[in-house]
Amino acid sequence: MESNIYLDWQEIVAEAIKRRKQQRLTQEQLATICGISKPTLNNFEQAKTNITLDSALKILSNLGLTKGS
Repeated sequence: MESNIYLDWQEIVAEAIKRRKQQRLTQEQLATICGISKPTLNNFEQAKTNITLDSALKILSNLGLTKGS
């Protein structure tokens, strides 16, 4: 059985930015916590889709936006 999953990427990114700011983290601090580069985090926050799923999940997980985080 095939299932399609649709994501509102803009909404996900907006919530991630909101949470980062609520936690008073700079992009550089969050990138360090996630183990990714600041340019990768910047690309994520600009809603660019050319980052790896692994990097996106690290960001979302560290901000409490994934199941089980």
